[in-house]
Amino acid sequence: MKKIVYDPINHGSFDREWGIHKNNREWWYATGIVHDEEGNMYSYQYTLLHLAFGIFVPKVAMVALTDYKEKRHYYLQTLAGKKAKVYVDENEASVSGVASAKKNSGGINIKLWHKDFTLDVDCAYGKGPVWHCDNGFLQMGIDDAKATTLYYSWTNMPTTGTLTLNGVQKKITGKTWFDKQGGTYNMANMSCHWEWFSLRFFDDEEVMLFTFPHNEIPEFDGTFIGKDGAYHRLNNYTIESTSVTEFNGLKWSSGWKLHMNEKDQDYIIEPLQEGHMNFAYFEELCAIKKLDGEIVGYAFAELLPGVLNKEALSSGSTNISMKNLFKRVEF
Repeated sequence: MKKIVYDPINHGSFDREWGIHKNNREWWYATGIVHDEEGNMYSYQYTLLHLAFGIFVPKVAMVALTDYKEKRHYYLQTLAGKKAKVYVDENEASVSGVASAKKNSGGINIKLWHKDFTLDVDCAYGKGPVWHCDNGFLQMGIDDAKATTLYYSWTNMPTTGTLTLNGVQKKITGKTWFDKQGGTYNMANMSCHWEWFSLRFFDDEEVMLFTFPHNEIPEFDGTFIGKDGAYHRLNNYTIESTSVTEFNGLKWSSGWKLHMNEKDQDYIIEPLQEGHMNFAYFEELCAIKKLDGEIVGYAFAELLPGVLNKEALSSGSTNISMKNLFKRVEF
């Protein structure tokens, strides 16, 4: 596929911006919450990460499944190469033998392959795609013309298919959120690191929050998507970290207080169980609760290490290394 010129302000259609852009760091990222016929809950994740460091352009695939009944997490990460080849065109973002995401007239089919599970789901387009923040344009925490991304999602995709886990096949149904995002920001600049949330309310409204709370001037952006699919920019909310956990020698937020004028409500966001490292970010599925404890939705949180670990990362006193990031991991 011919690479696309990156222009986050005067961008093209959703279909056009699906592809690979010149000199971009970008990703295709699916997160789903599904249940089997017995009511057991699972979440799944697929990420294809396309990086650009001059002539070095690595591509990393990640797949994951969490079984909340058994409290078990399965993960696979691999650097694409001769065996795991990447295929990206206007209708696909796949890695052979690891995962595939293929668009069709009704939605996106997603397949994942892991030594302990396979997943095959059809994700209908639902309410359709939305441009996030300022018509797709997101300033990544600092006032720099290069520190930007172009970002859109399908936030409410009715999902059906099968999960085969440890040799047992199960029919599953639920919802998937699919992101396409990328830009020219510097991944090594910790001021561009973020805490991101995809809030999936049970009333069929969704909210995306993209936050940079650690900077001298904190930045907050986002999107509100109504039941009818209409959406608008959301940056008049407040969110505050309330607790911190440690994982891999680093600190990560593990609870938040949120107020949004759109829903005229205060919420507590709490992890359902301990989160997990995926490549160089920390991911956890959370419950969205009213102050009286009622659960009104679920939210994926994606956390970058620079938010709470600037000093440790700057001093090199962590076990994160380029070698560790790009090695194959499966458990």
